[in-house]
Amino acid sequence: MTERIVVVGAAVLRDGCLLAARRSAPAELAGRWELPGGKVEPGEGSEQALVRELREELGVEAEAVRRVPGEFPLREPYVLRVWTARLLEGSPEPKPLQDHDELRWLTPDEVWDVEWLDQDVAAVLEVVRGV
Repeated sequence: MTERIVVVGAAVLRDGCLLAARRSAPAELAGRWELPGGKVEPGEGSEQALVRELREELGVEAEAVRRVPGEFPLREPYVLRVWTARLLEGSPEPKPLQDHDELRWLTPDEVWDVEWLDQDVAAVLEVVRGV
């Protein structure tokens, strides 16, 4: 059995809106939307990885708030775990720095106006339920 590799996703919430990031790479994912995040590095906790990934991908300072129920399968051996997150006071506005070309704050009525990556749909459903 292959050991699973955890990928963390951030459901960044502000004023009732969810931050979505449009992929620019790799080519097969470009143009689709996701919750920002990335792989947990060896020796790193999931919440630490979430904070690091948001800093690297969006240039923000954030904190994990709560774990979204469930694990969401990605291609083997990866599994997605999602946390709600909030920007810390004084954090810069998010910018698409790595692997993204656009960011959008989506109201609850707009959440399904973007084409989410297949693997993020179940996680976004859980986030919307919990908001």
